[in-house]
Amino acid sequence: MSDAHAPAFLEPVPKTAIVVKLPSAGVPYKEGKPEAEGKLTLNAMTMIEEASILNPKSGVSFSQAVDRVLQKSIQESVDVNGLLSADKFYLFMMLRAVTYGQEYTFLWECSKEVDGSVCGFENTHTVQIPGDFEIKGLLPEDKEPFQVELPVSKKKIQFRLLRGFDEGAVEKYEADIEAKQKAGIQAHDTTALYRLARLITHVDDNPITKDISTRHMINFINSLPAQDISVLRKQMSHFTPGMDTTIKVVCKQCSNMAEMDLPITSSFFRPNYDNGREPVEDEIRYDVLYGDESQGDNEDGPEGTSVVPLPVEGSEGRGDGAGTS
Repeated sequence: MSDAHAPAFLEPVPKTAIVVKLPSAGVPYKEGKPEAEGKLTLNAMTMIEEASILNPKSGVSFSQAVDRVLQKSIQESVDVNGLLSADKFYLFMMLRAVTYGQEYTFLWECSKEVDGSVCGFENTHTVQIPGDFEIKGLLPEDKEPFQVELPVSKKKIQFRLLRGFDEGAVEKYEADIEAKQKAGIQAHDTTALYRLARLITHVDDNPITKDISTRHMINFINSLPAQDISVLRKQMSHFTPGMDTTIKVVCKQCSNMAEMDLPITSSFFRPNYDNGREPVEDEIRYDVLYGDESQGDNEDGPEGTSVVPLPVEGSEGRGDGAGTS
């Protein structure tokens, strides 16, 4: 006999959520879409979502798992793959903040040479998400496609910003090259060129249509002078919004200051009381939680959410902060 109704004290816990201001401010999106408003409501992860990200036996890549969790965690009807990669990454970071708090502690090992040997001291470092990071935004006038005239070839290039579906296509392209190389087929790694090719929309006012092959685009980009490529990349970076996760750390043993990108390991999705320690296998109960899609959707839970603001100040515009409201 199955229970028709769960006891009141076992009713699903109400969701906790935050309203996240997107670094893009919604500028690149079509009017009428929720993301065009420049903010989205993000639910905190439940244990179901946490397990789906951490499960190495799920048969999907880490990025695919993150996409699935973000898709479930965003309250509005949004296609995650259609978001700018910068917006998607920021939502990913804020998902951690709303789920476990803004404070994130991690381990890092000092690699400075001291008296002919590596220091090797294992340090802990704590950051506040998003408060300790520079967040670059877009301005209302920053409309796609953007244009740059290359200094050497004088080619006029128009380009758009990277989306989630571009990331998937680039991953597949790279995997295909690796598969050919493993099979003994000579194949040069042109992944970086392919990524650039996907973002170029016009060359000298000529649109890059679907009938133009990837090979022709890669050959064209490969023929550009190095200075032109440098300028193109710099201009793309200039208009790309998002969070800069570069941090500076100081070794407590030898006082060496190092610069690194924020490490995102499995401990990123653990509360800070683990003090940066990597969870051992027995602590992650994949067998209990993973794969229960019906629970993951929370269809039987109470309506509405408890929206809790994170104490973060943010401002708009390229080079300034973007936080939560």
